[in-house]
Amino acid sequence: MLTLSLFIIGSIFGSFYNVCIYRLPNDLDVVAKRSFCTTCKYKIPFYLNVPIISYIANLGECKNCKSKISVSYLIVEILTACLFVYAYSLHGISFKTLAYIIFYSGLLIIFFTDLKYYLILDKITIPLSVLGLVFTFFKFNPFDVSILSSIIGGIIGYLIIYIIRFLFFKIRKVEGMGLGDAKLFLMVGIWLGIKSIYLILASSAITGAIVGLIIIYVYKKDKDFQIPYGCFIVIASALYPYLGSVFYNWI
Repeated sequence: MLTLSLFIIGSIFGSFYNVCIYRLPNDLDVVAKRSFCTTCKYKIPFYLNVPIISYIANLGECKNCKSKISVSYLIVEILTACLFVYAYSLHGISFKTLAYIIFYSGLLIIFFTDLKYYLILDKITIPLSVLGLVFTFFKFNPFDVSILSSIIGGIIGYLIIYIIRFLFFKIRKVEGMGLGDAKLFLMVGIWLGIKSIYLILASSAITGAIVGLIIIYVYKKDKDFQIPYGCFIVIASALYPYLGSVFYNWI
């Protein structure tokens, strides 16, 4: 029963995350305004706004104008619901569970804002960086990172991306990376510690380059085609707590 309750609560939060993903990049209010169709602006009544169920029942279409609704809405709701259940299975009812949910919720929102709008918002990364320090200081960090490793990880993570960005601009006279990527590494370094930075940086850069080359080759894009690099940082960061130790033990 508790598992089902957590799944339902998680799906409700996932619905709110979808609101954040659409509205924050567009400077819209995320609290006061009712949910609406982004195509026809139809205000969705509460009985048509049930997480997961409404999307499936309406076959991924707006009830009013029949325009297609991105499947990402369904994905976010399901992933968040599963996140709540999984976090509880790891740490029970505790501050570590809360911290785990906050960290991965932040990564989820960042992934889709970068994927859809090429934006990594300070409104997400900065508060989560502060919360990461607070949870780590009081020993509620779910990844068992020390406060020293957290502080150094945040500083090094930010500086590495900042320096790469600076050198790229000096050499090519164009911005290769945004400061949003640097602030994302600040957040990730704080939550996951200094040891995470190298592996996340290397794996996200290699994966991003491979995917970028495939897109350029298959879809005949220009070599300067922009990819949402933050998405690869998010994926690498999400997997690090589970694969990082395997990698470091292997080497």
